[in-house]
Amino acid sequence: MAYTGTTAAILSNYSEVLKTYYLPAIQEQLNHDTVLADLIDTNEKDISGKNATINCHYGRSTGTGARADGGALPEADYQKHKTCTVPTKYNYGRVTFSGPTIAATKDEKGSYARVVDNEIRGIVTDLQKEVNRQLWGCGAGILARWSSGQSTSIGVSKLYRGNTASTSGDGFGSTFGAKYFKENTSGVPVVMTTSTNVMTVMTVDATNYAVSAIDTTSSNAKDTLTVSEAGVSEATGTFIVRPASLLTENSGSTAGAWCLEMMGLRGIVTNTNLDDIYCYDSGSNASFTVEDPLQGLDTDSYEWWKSTVKPHTSGRYQGQRALTLDLMQETFDDVEDEAGKDYGPNVIITTKPLRRKYLSLMQADRRNVNTMTLDGGWKALDYNGIPLMVDKDAIDGEMYFLTTRDLAIYRMSDYDWMDKDGSVLSRISGYDAYEAVLFRYAELGTTRRNAHGVIVDLAY
Repeated sequence: MAYTGTTAAILSNYSEVLKTYYLPAIQEQLNHDTVLADLIDTNEKDISGKNATINCHYGRSTGTGARADGGALPEADYQKHKTCTVPTKYNYGRVTFSGPTIAATKDEKGSYARVVDNEIRGIVTDLQKEVNRQLWGCGAGILARWSSGQSTSIGVSKLYRGNTASTSGDGFGSTFGAKYFKENTSGVPVVMTTSTNVMTVMTVDATNYAVSAIDTTSSNAKDTLTVSEAGVSEATGTFIVRPASLLTENSGSTAGAWCLEMMGLRGIVTNTNLDDIYCYDSGSNASFTVEDPLQGLDTDSYEWWKSTVKPHTSGRYQGQRALTLDLMQETFDDVEDEAGKDYGPNVIITTKPLRRKYLSLMQADRRNVNTMTLDGGWKALDYNGIPLMVDKDAIDGEMYFLTTRDLAIYRMSDYDWMDKDGSVLSRISGYDAYEAVLFRYAELGTTRRNAHGVIVDLAY
């Protein structure tokens, strides 16, 4: 028999407020506080089961051509299509309230709204930051890359230029420093190491885990993490990843099953498979032979499934060079050739330092830079009639040229509360406490990978 006393009535009040008051506010805030999520259309139409199915048009018919009078007609051909899939990823935000806190609100009408306000608004902000970071990654939850083998004071590489395998290697994650740690210090940091056919996730004792100030004086500037764990040492291809966002993998695993986060621009706007990103060790993918192709399409088999990438002349992560207006225009033109004139690219996203560099180049060339106000109130600079925007979580040293018409967040469910048992608030077994869980089932995908481009290895 269900309890119908005072506490049950209070719980009902909480549930009603969470569902009818906070949920619409959460959806509105999350959809407009994240630059990428606000620019990319949400698509619910193509979800079938746990995956979205995309039909990619990659080739035209060759059944055309000029012929002589009386000559044979061109051989009939067909339009080339290839189906790919976008697997759904699952994100959650969880808050708890103690029984005494709930009981303390029973006498004042409406007080429950003020009591839960702090926790609910906090979890909204935290989930927004989490999703925003994921939208810049490659699904593996990478927060940084180690730059030394010390067991208690671990350097996290700030600049990838000049790094060697012994100081973390040139590769994805080495430009992050500790920029993603401020919002991700809760829980236990995890170290990922790669070797032939195996990717190992090792737990690190984080009792004394902390982030110190950035070393800005050395030529190989880095942040320093204090981690009490003598049993884990840096090796080629070692990263620190988001707790529980990556699973241990071996040669028998299904491709991509170990990556639990949403896909981001680093995984989409590139010309390689995903394993070549998170297993990179300054020259290769550490002999990791399990391919992880984006949306199931291997770049080794499908040349058209590649974005435009403009690296340093020595190769990606092998050096840095200054941003130039000519390099920007070359990238814009190359992406436009693939996407189509007046179709793409339709937005440029980068970091604040590179935006300042762009402004300096324009001023030095005695050109005026117009500003634009986009839907949602976003401010942007004008470049060739399209907005140039910044995102606080954008990858240092990189500038992305995107065709957002060919990007979508495919979702099974928008932000909602878990309430299948009839109430948003559920009792935590064994404790005088209740919890509410916010969830979203969605994934970022692309219909045309070659409709995007990126300039990399820029000095910042």
